[in-house]
Amino acid sequence: MEALKKSGAGTVTVAGISPAENLKGASAIQLRAASMQTPVGKNYGDYIAAALRTELEMAKLYAPQSGTTISGVLLKNNIDAGGLSTNEGQLEARFTVKREGQVRFEKTKSIVHTWESAFAGAVAIPLAANNYPIMVQKLIDALVSDSDFIQSLKN
Repeated sequence: MEALKKSGAGTVTVAGISPAENLKGASAIQLRAASMQTPVGKNYGDYIAAALRTELEMAKLYAPQSGTTISGVLLKNNIDAGGLSTNEGQLEARFTVKREGQVRFEKTKSIVHTWESAFAGAVAIPLAANNYPIMVQKLIDALVSDSDFIQSLKN
């Protein structure tokens, strides 16, 4: 966030992040016998867009009426909760920045996040759910640390 504040970037709005067509895990992620639903919006693209909006607000760069917009497509949204001692999640999204209708940035960002877990579902399922926000933060970090992304926000 501090790097964003000091970057010289102009204000931006978040137009939304939509899940790719037929994306498994778009609105619910299967964690063994349990299903994890998005706590924000109708799908996990809404969740990631809200997290990005919050990050921009904290950096004082979010402006709903800005001529620069960030949009995206959620390409992968998965958590594996079946491991014996570790589990893993994957997120991937293609982000686009447009200013006054002109594309200034378009890249796919992906992360893989691994955490210690247990075979027992009573332990593994809550750990997987608790690691999802960390995955989202890592995806946003991958985006905002990209120098091309920062350049696309500059006036």
